[in-house]
Amino acid sequence: MDRTDASGAPIKPGKSSQKTSLSQVALEAALDRSGTSPKSGFQDLPVELVQAISRQVASGSAGDAAAGLHALMLSNKFLKGAILAETSVKEHYEFLQPLIGAFKALKPRLAIHLVSSHMLASMAALMGPKQRQGLVAAALNLTEESPKAQAIAGLGAGLATLERSQQQALVTAALGLADERHKTLAISGLGAGLTALERPQQEALVTAALGLADARDKAEAIAVLGAGLAALEPPQQEELVTAILGLAEGFQKARTIAGLGAGLAALEPPLQQALVKAALDLTSGLLKAESIAGLGAGLAALDGTQQQALVTAALDLTDEWHKSMAIAGLGPGLAALERPQQQVLVTAALGLADGEDKAQAIAGLGAGLAALERSQQEALVTAVLRLADDDYKAQAIAGLGAGLAALEQPQQQALVTAALRLANEGYKSQAIAGLGAGLAALEPAQQQALVAAALGLAGDWNKARALAGLVNGYQASKVRDYLR
Repeated sequence: MDRTDASGAPIKPGKSSQKTSLSQVALEAALDRSGTSPKSGFQDLPVELVQAISRQVASGSAGDAAAGLHALMLSNKFLKGAILAETSVKEHYEFLQPLIGAFKALKPRLAIHLVSSHMLASMAALMGPKQRQGLVAAALNLTEESPKAQAIAGLGAGLATLERSQQQALVTAALGLADERHKTLAISGLGAGLTALERPQQEALVTAALGLADARDKAEAIAVLGAGLAALEPPQQEELVTAILGLAEGFQKARTIAGLGAGLAALEPPLQQALVKAALDLTSGLLKAESIAGLGAGLAALDGTQQQALVTAALDLTDEWHKSMAIAGLGPGLAALERPQQQVLVTAALGLADGEDKAQAIAGLGAGLAALERSQQEALVTAVLRLADDDYKAQAIAGLGAGLAALEQPQQQALVTAALRLANEGYKSQAIAGLGAGLAALEPAQQQALVAAALGLAGDWNKARALAGLVNGYQASKVRDYLR
């Protein structure tokens, strides 16, 4: 019977795949240090060393980890037994294997320009170097500008997994697009991975964003570059803020203020104050809510007076949808607030009458669950479980996924159970994807239940979204500290 690698591809006799050679390098290096020769047998190799090798092999991306462990276990029965004897590595491997297989089956059916950035980041994590090159090539080889711009934008979230030459090729292609709307889309997408780029590439993207003629295009590009403010030089940071403050009140101004929220800590206090003031001076409730929501990601960088001003402005919004939006945005900054401020935000969220508004607010507060008292956490989870509409419940469950580690086990189980009981595939996919953010906090049985449910989804899009959430959560946490 022919041997296969972790992706299912046959391994030809006498040849090693790139993934096999990756693990072989680690193995041979360890053997050299130990003085053990493969020809004399692996039984003389200390089990602890074999397990250390397996951990080293498994320390890369999800795809490389699964393929490397698979190759090690195929190479020798002793190695396989030693690796699987360590429960953590075995669980690590068994968790990845079905995800790799599902990804392989889905990949040919997903048009690259229609796949979201989070999905593409997951796809890149599941790929080896050659496959990542193919992903980049697929985007760059699109002849029509619109799908090419979408594909380039989607790859932005996964820039850190790419080679320098691939990053440069994507930046060059984005800046070379003739249509300004398409160029804006591509720049905006690449902005999500700004910190992974080298200085000249960062500067090129900022210059291109500031040079866009249309105010809407400029605002869209600047807004996404905000997440990478820390990677920019102070003059470029000031240029971006100045450009924002010069915009007339409207959607563009609100969106750009919100976009720079994630990078507030990188700005000097006068620039921070200018952005907060600009947000609070907006007269439209909707625009003010959007600005406050975006600035919430940078609450910890602001002083107490500015924090209180944003909380007060959020609670003073008269429209409940706007209030919900603002509360949700302040969720990531809950840890920076005083107890009374946290309490009023939780109380306001729970007091929203409309289920959709309540779901949005609670979902946003999920990112700050760890800062809340146990009673507040319990109240939020209870409110989610009582939502009557499954679409709102799915949204809220997905949001609370970011704070799963702060919850007690019964609450975690209740959220997982609620997600798996959702009848609609789209809602179930959304909930599973969101819970992926808290994957490391769950027990192996709960993790496996989410994986099984994701694999059981029939629709390609829904399955891809659920798997993307699980893979991204895995990459961020190395599930349950398997690699420590």
